Amino acid sequence: MAGDYVIACYIILAAGAFDSVDGKIARLIGISTNFGKEIDSLADMVSFCLAPSILVYSLYTQNMPGISGELIASAPLIMGAIRLARFNTDITSENPAYFTGLPTPMNALSIASLVLFIEYFKIDNPEYSQPRLLLPLILSLSYLMVSRVHYAKFPIINFNSGKQNSLRLLGVALFAVTFIGAIFIGYPYRVLAGFVSFYLLTGIWNHLKNLGNVESKNQES
Repeated sequence: MAGDYVIACYIILAAGAFDSVDGKIARLIGISTNFGKEIDSLADMVSFCLAPSILVYSLYTQNMPGISGELIASAPLIMGAIRLARFNTDITSENPAYFTGLPTPMNALSIASLVLFIEYFKIDNPEYSQPRLLLPLILSLSYLMVSRVHYAKFPIINFNSGKQNSLRLLGVALFAVTFIGAIFIGYPYRVLAGFVSFYLLTGIWNHLKNLGNVESKNQES
């Protein structure tokens, strides 16, 4: 069964890769429609909310007492649904540079990378697969989806769209090359875990820094 979970994780990763370009391709060839946007939201719900919840339940929570396992495993689904609803209703006021709250594809990517990391390393140390270590991370990721933490959007594929966009585009290209190289070496899960950790912590760090700046301004005034 462990092999099935690994395959499931890579399918989630593939869904995330397609999600990052489907809207751009639709706009590029001029076939962006409201129907397509609704289907995209439904696909996001299944790929990035339901699938991670099933993964968490199957691997870590199904043997927990009572309904605690179901409640914890449903957190990515419930919070992801709220996140998508908020995004769809606030889309006109959404900042073009960042998301408010962890986007659902990155939440799914984070869970998939965590599962891959654990599945590879628990062979040597079974303690890594203990739910008490993993479930707080799952709940934290679920909370980040409905938080006000800002996370950078996927860059525009154009080096004439500003310095920040160019830097993000170079970062994505560097990650892609490194990840492909790591596949041949045999350590893609390490590169993936490093990328996810950097993305998550960068958003939290910037959020805390902005809160500190606001507090300093309030004290000065």
